[in-house]
Amino acid sequence: MSHANQALTDAIAAAERLPLKLQRHLAEQLLAKTARKHTTVTVRLQRLPHEQQTRLAELMDKCNEGKVSLSEQAELTRIGSEVDELMLANSVALARALRPELFDAKGRTVTSRIRQAAGQQSSKVGHTNREKTHR
Repeated sequence: MSHANQALTDAIAAAERLPLKLQRHLAEQLLAKTARKHTTVTVRLQRLPHEQQTRLAELMDKCNEGKVSLSEQAELTRIGSEVDELMLANSVALARALRPELFDAKGRTVTSRIRQAAGQQSSKVGHTNREKTHR
């Protein structure tokens, strides 16, 4: 094994000993440092595990057919809540990546900046719609 391959094997072994959160942070930092352009952004999105996604599809099909039991309905509700949490977390991750100015140094949303950005967006949309109606 070459010296470089051994170094990589050692680095991976060391990374695997880190807590999962630090492993993710390390991966994000490595990706950021190796990006070819400074405009490259890495966003970590979450999703259900494959088995849970399959189960969700099965339960949704049964529900649509009117054949879901009470226990299955409860399971469907629980998985649906998990999906909602994942969607919210993914939305925040994307917002942080695309609009970092809306967050403070600790990663918390700055409500006044969000209101200001939303106001600017709605005025742009209103202005564009007015232009279309006057043509």
